[in-house]
Amino acid sequence: MNFDKLEETLNSSEVVEEVIILSKKVFSKSSDDVQKVIEMFITKSYLMGKQNKVQSVDD
Repeated sequence: MNFDKLEETLNSSEVVEEVIILSKKVFSKSSDDVQKVIEMFITKSYLMGKQNKVQSVDD
């Protein structure tokens, strides 16, 4: 796996959906459960980051 290209693609992603689509491509041979867990982690990380950003602005 070319991690430099993966990192470049991740850094150029502008929305969470692009990251989820990329993860599905990377883990396409994995089980549906693995893909679902990865999607859950990405979504939760996004929401936590958004929540932390709001809290920082409020402080």
